[in-house]
Amino acid sequence: MKRSIRLKMITIFIFLFVVLGTIAIWSITNFTRLGSAIEAIMEANYQSVVSAQSMTLALERQDSAELASMFSPEDSTADIFVYNQNEFLKALSRAEDNITEPEEPAILSSIGELYVDYVNRYYVLSEIRREGTVEEASSYYYKNILPLFEEVKQLTRDLLTVNQEEMLAKRNRALEVARNASFSTAIISSVAILLGVLFSMYLIVKIVRPITLLIEKIKLIAEGDYKQQLPVKGNDEIAELSREFNTMAARLNSYEEMNVHKLMEEKQKAEGIVDSIGDVVLVTDSENRLIVLNRAAEKIFDIRKEEVLRNHFLEIIKNEEIFEQIKKTLGGEKNEEKNFVDVNLEKEGEKKYFRVKSKPIKNEQREIIGVVTLMQDITKLKEVDSMKSEFVSTVSHEFRTPLTSMGMAVNLLLDGTTGDISEEQRELLEALKEDQERLNSLVSDLLDLSRIESGKIQMDIQPNSLDEIVENALRPFPIQLKERGVKLNIDVNKDLPKVKADFNKISWVITNLVGNALRYVPKDGTGKIEISARKTMNKVLVSVSDNGTGIPEDMQEKIFEKFVRANDNQGGTGLGLAISREILLAHGGEIWVSSKQGMGSTFYFTLYFSG
Repeated sequence: MKRSIRLKMITIFIFLFVVLGTIAIWSITNFTRLGSAIEAIMEANYQSVVSAQSMTLALERQDSAELASMFSPEDSTADIFVYNQNEFLKALSRAEDNITEPEEPAILSSIGELYVDYVNRYYVLSEIRREGTVEEASSYYYKNILPLFEEVKQLTRDLLTVNQEEMLAKRNRALEVARNASFSTAIISSVAILLGVLFSMYLIVKIVRPITLLIEKIKLIAEGDYKQQLPVKGNDEIAELSREFNTMAARLNSYEEMNVHKLMEEKQKAEGIVDSIGDVVLVTDSENRLIVLNRAAEKIFDIRKEEVLRNHFLEIIKNEEIFEQIKKTLGGEKNEEKNFVDVNLEKEGEKKYFRVKSKPIKNEQREIIGVVTLMQDITKLKEVDSMKSEFVSTVSHEFRTPLTSMGMAVNLLLDGTTGDISEEQRELLEALKEDQERLNSLVSDLLDLSRIESGKIQMDIQPNSLDEIVENALRPFPIQLKERGVKLNIDVNKDLPKVKADFNKISWVITNLVGNALRYVPKDGTGKIEISARKTMNKVLVSVSDNGTGIPEDMQEKIFEKFVRANDNQGGTGLGLAISREILLAHGGEIWVSSKQGMGSTFYFTLYFSG
């Protein structure tokens, strides 16, 4: 009894297979007969029709050649006549090899006999044309050749007519076969469809309806309703499946009742962990809706978790900088952008600084389904950094006067103003002058950085062409590039819109980046530096690339800090990149680096388009 449905299904499939096989065999048989009829038309008569048409065409061209021979040089018309004579005989030979109708032998025999006489008369006409007059040749043509031409041409038409009529008769027979095949196939197919419909109704009643009910119950269980049960009728496979489903549903219901309490405990534990984190934690989904936030976030943004969850980020926290960082992370952007952003917020009249870092949440298919954002309070660090900057600025100011005095004294001594000096003394003074100039450059850089950080340096930001800025920035380098054998490639489109920039400050940034690249590229003539720019939304992205030694990964975030150098053996004060960053921040832009050790580095920075 348990295998009754399987046996029914097997029987139905066998029956359907037999019916479909019968239809297929019947259709193949009819199509074969139809194909044979069509092939008979093509093979039996087509060649004869073509031969008749070819003979008619060759005969007409020979007649034209005869007429032309009476008014043209003999050689040219004779060649045409002989060529078409060969064509006529070829067509006649093909027709004789393809005799398919009873009337054809007599017609072809008459054509052959008359055509021989026709050719002989042509040669008589040629003789008359050579020795007689045009009138004599014309008289002979109309009395002796033209009647024979018409007679042969009529015979070729008769041959064509015989074969065409037979092709028409065979076509009618093929149409009859096709009509009979269509009719019989339609009857057999209708019977098969009717039987199929009957068996389908049987399947719906016996099998499909219970399965449909099972699917509906499964959907309800998927929605969390574990109290579903199916009616059990009979002892077949459907009944067995219904019993197993009822058992499964009962067990799921009992598990659900046991686990709800545990799940609530785990949820509360996870929320407690997040709430205990001192930094601000925000979790958004793929549509940028807030789904998790902790107490620190509630306090900083003055919101309540119960009121804001499932709302869009910008509806609750109106901060474009943080949202932009979340969008970049959700879009999978990397390499060309730094992985954090510093923002400042006003809280009860007090300015606080946060470092915002975002990480993507990925599912098992490695698709990004959300973003976790951590906001670290760096207000104290900013204050310490400000104190350091003020201290450095003060010390730098105090250094400038004695350094200037030292420089003047050394220059006076070197110039011999105070008297002659020995070679050993000159060497010591030149070394002292070199150290004084290095210290003076360091103090100048410190003062510039200090003024930029404090906002005391005014930026002359105006619309400027980027290609002109790059050209100005590269003026100090032609000799150095030539001496070191470094190839410089510039890929800056002159059609780029103008950028909002302080011409001299941005020139200084590019000069500093190219100068840094020169320190690290190979010195064996294989060094390469490339400057490029491209449009991205409302900004231009500028990059300076080299094939130098690269920057260690652990140094790439620190490289823009003061007094940090990727390689201590290459000289420099470690302030160039820090000054560059401050200049670009004053422009509303950004600067970052992408590098792999041993494979070179690429420094990127952005500027806004003007207008």
